[in-house]
Amino acid sequence: MIIRKSSKVHAEHDLDAAGKLFARAVADKGLSGELITSPYDLYSVETLRERHNLRIGEAFSTDVFVFGKGEPDTPSCTKVGGRPFWPSDREWPTSPDGSPCYFLAQFNFADSIDIVGPGLPGMVLLLLTDSEEGWLWGAERMYFHWMPGDITPANDLDVPSAIGSSGPFYGVIHRSADYPAAEDAAFELKVPGRYDLDILNGTKIGGLPHFIQSGIDTDARFLCQLGSIQAHPGVPFPWVNQREPLGLESSPGIYSDDNCAIFGDMGSIYLFIDDEGKVSWHFECY
Repeated sequence: MIIRKSSKVHAEHDLDAAGKLFARAVADKGLSGELITSPYDLYSVETLRERHNLRIGEAFSTDVFVFGKGEPDTPSCTKVGGRPFWPSDREWPTSPDGSPCYFLAQFNFADSIDIVGPGLPGMVLLLLTDSEEGWLWGAERMYFHWMPGDITPANDLDVPSAIGSSGPFYGVIHRSADYPAAEDAAFELKVPGRYDLDILNGTKIGGLPHFIQSGIDTDARFLCQLGSIQAHPGVPFPWVNQREPLGLESSPGIYSDDNCAIFGDMGSIYLFIDDEGKVSWHFECY
């Protein structure tokens, strides 16, 4: 599932290897559009795009992530939950009431500078919240901290998690593209999740936001998207580092507390950056 000898900061997903595996292992399983978490989700979406000629019109490059479970080998990589990439010589931030902030996620842009552009305030963006619950519904309850990619991180840092006991989950990168001109053609297909085929839905850097509702009108530039995380059931490699399939049961299946991180009703968080480097966020769910 991982490309060997990749030059990227992130582990790089091997879509060709995944395709060979899934073509044999789940040949009778129907393809559909997906909110991308597992390697099978990405395989399904990209296969449908290829079969139905949906790579049309202007392509907006995006780096999309499938996930492994646990702490990554590279502490600075894109991840959700777990140990943040935080300098060893700095205190962990506190919320306005003086309690420690909760770590939600981090994005590493080192492999994506060609699509997001230079001049970012740092290389790794950390997303922190003021609590484990309720922060989704308050615009001022998320905090952003930029870090250079070459700091010495605190390897023993133990901070509260905004996703509770879930994960941690680390991102394995895949370069793809969004094709907004394919929207009508995708919608005409008789496949489940066809609305997830033109603009990729999941955790991604660059490209276009996959809005669930009406979107947001802003002059700021789209930076990245944090999608809800839930492994695909009944297929090999629900996580890139776990071959054994997961079932639909609540434990230890895909609905288990430690196997998913759901924002609202399978929602997504969209991050934008303005010309002065200020990051803002927007949330939508079903």
